[in-house]
Amino acid sequence: MSASNKPSYTLWLNTTLLACAAFFICVLAGDIFGYSFCDYCWQDHFFKTGYLSSLSFLSDDQFRFRVFLTCFYISTALTYPILYGVVALLRNLKKEKVFDKANTRLMALVSICCFLICLVCFIGSIACYALSAISLIGLFIGLIVQCVRLVMDKAIDMRDELDLTV
Repeated sequence: MSASNKPSYTLWLNTTLLACAAFFICVLAGDIFGYSFCDYCWQDHFFKTGYLSSLSFLSDDQFRFRVFLTCFYISTALTYPILYGVVALLRNLKKEKVFDKANTRLMALVSICCFLICLVCFIGSIACYALSAISLIGLFIGLIVQCVRLVMDKAIDMRDELDLTV
């Protein structure tokens, strides 16, 4: 990397770390004020409408709210390992450890957590259709991270092969 690109590279890494810190604070606030936030969203009627009416136990509004609240808290709990993985990846990049198996393991952690959020919200979407959008977002992000992980894994293998041939 040329010397002229180094400052902007470091700036972007530091900015991303700062964004992770801000996101951590938001998730922590979501955990602390989650019930009030979920209750506010539920009373807004956007999340309250849309459920699988053929299941009789879902006709109870309070039960559907509990499902919504459970999905919220499980998703925020799965966000902490995602943040850990992203911050660890950024720290490795700052140390210029790019093609490293530890990075691919961190990306695997992030994608698994995204897939779990997808699954939790997909199951919760029987009680609240709006959760299906969050499920799709979790699936999409998990797939992107998984694709990048596979590319990195292949690049590491190719680098190792080239090191052996030289």
